[in-house]
Amino acid sequence: MARPKKQTQELTEDQVRDLKMLQANFEMLERTKEEVKLRGSEEQYKRICVSQEEVIEKIKLIDPSQVKSLQTTKTKTSDVEAIMSDKDFGKQVSIDELLTEINKHTEDDAKQNENILVPDTSDRNLNVKRTAEVNNIDRNMAYDVIPLPSKGECYKEKIERLPVGFLTAYDENFITSPNLYQDGLVIDFLLKHKILNKDIDVDDLCSGDIDAITLFLRATSYGTEFPITVKDPDTRENIDTVVDLTTFKSKEFNLKGDKDGYFDFTLPVSKDTVKFKFLTRKDEKTLKLLSKLETNSMKAQTVKNNLEVLKQAIKTDGILSGKDKQYALKNLQELDVWVKKMQDDNSVMFSRNVTNRMELSIMAVNNNYDKDFIKKYIRNMPALDSLRLRQYIVENEPGINFEFEVERPESLGGGSFKTFLDWDDTIFLNFA
Repeated sequence: MARPKKQTQELTEDQVRDLKMLQANFEMLERTKEEVKLRGSEEQYKRICVSQEEVIEKIKLIDPSQVKSLQTTKTKTSDVEAIMSDKDFGKQVSIDELLTEINKHTEDDAKQNENILVPDTSDRNLNVKRTAEVNNIDRNMAYDVIPLPSKGECYKEKIERLPVGFLTAYDENFITSPNLYQDGLVIDFLLKHKILNKDIDVDDLCSGDIDAITLFLRATSYGTEFPITVKDPDTRENIDTVVDLTTFKSKEFNLKGDKDGYFDFTLPVSKDTVKFKFLTRKDEKTLKLLSKLETNSMKAQTVKNNLEVLKQAIKTDGILSGKDKQYALKNLQELDVWVKKMQDDNSVMFSRNVTNRMELSIMAVNNNYDKDFIKKYIRNMPALDSLRLRQYIVENEPGINFEFEVERPESLGGGSFKTFLDWDDTIFLNFA
């Protein structure tokens, strides 16, 4: 077994680079623990812990002195984690409470120990100088400077471009890792390593800018031909085709953000002015988590209703013996316990995706930035105001236009139709 290098030994450039990558791996794993725990997957949580230990062992082989400082980067137990204790994996929490705690967690991250190889940049919202677009990067790494669809208008400091490294054999460790796909972390890991300006927090980037960067990584690393199977809207038949990734361009974006990266919109009914932001990657993760929690609540409520029907049927049954009734009711009690673990006092029988999304998007109403006020305002918005605002956001959101045309085979009648490319973390597994 290789012996750890002495602390006093001078590290090579390659070793320093490897340390930075390992540190970034550890930090990313640590920051995803809480999210995985909230999703209710104890197995995934344990798997992340094992991966962290493997990273620590690799760091020890390069420079054992870094291990102590690395341990200080672990996220402190927050109120969210306290709610979701080890014995209560999968327990439902209040949606409103979860939103509050997620925001609190972001603020806590920014206060963590600074003695780490890759600086913690959470909650900075790209708050760096314009000159940093191509500064603070490793000049030995091959990279290109990518223009962002948002033109930097979504951020406090209007950074229009980012230096992005080309994928390497090392990065394929992430691409081929099944665990990262299970946990939805492939894109996060790749961007953490390939956005070379370490003043940038991936979670602060808006979704359209994320798409532009991943499009660049996929096209420059594995070629511009992208195989895909689409369903013909007329014949309902599946058609195999190959898309040229170079045909996808940034959507036209001409909005001007204020000093905070927010945008103004006047509501047609109330005539109130709202300030909104385009959702970041962190916001999209939050929405996904909220949707899952609400889905669990709805499932639990359905099961609960059916349990009540079964209980009543068993109690009034004239066929089962008293002993059989007791046995059946005891089993139903165990299901009751399971249902209660999935529910909370705020359980609903419908999705709150509309209001959840607007609570994350709207930053102020008539220059009132109070969160409680905004929350109440959203719930009482005229439906037409809500619709027009959501339409405006969708129509003007910066990003990539993924629409493309498919030629229909002559055997299916010929001609063509237009559809959209689904862009997710599986894009690095599709090869022509």
